[in-house]
Amino acid sequence: MAITRKPSTNAASAEVDVDALINKGGTPPSQNEDPEQGTTAVVLRLPSDMLKQINACVKARPVRIPRHTWLIEAVHEKLSRELSNE
Repeated sequence: MAITRKPSTNAASAEVDVDALINKGGTPPSQNEDPEQGTTAVVLRLPSDMLKQINACVKARPVRIPRHTWLIEAVHEKLSRELSNE
């Protein structure tokens, strides 16, 4: 079995590739909108106790719905109350 040296890598070319990747970047969060549905993705952080309560309410419903739908309904109810008080 022949033993050969490991091919040497050019550090300068590796830096250029990394810089190109960094400069390429990704899409900013503001471009997460879905123009067809008029929706935007949102990250929601909740205390774990509150999430447990939400999950219990979702499971207690007579007709099973996704937690996402439950949260949208809750936001809609809150907005309706807030806007009717104005």
